[in-house]
Amino acid sequence: MKISLDQNYIDKVICLARIEKELEKVEEVLKTPSRTVEDIVKHIQLLKEKKEMA
Repeated sequence: MKISLDQNYIDKVICLARIEKELEKVEEVLKTPSRTVEDIVKHIQLLKEKKEMA
């Protein structure tokens, strides 16, 4: 029995993984005193993207 996944689902999973990876990087930067407003804005944008994908 072969199970095939819908391409949209696969794309969504890949996109969510990319967002998670970027979020981890940005969150590490946010923990440091060298964080910038751009880092905070990027973090918010990534959270919005993640929420829209879920």
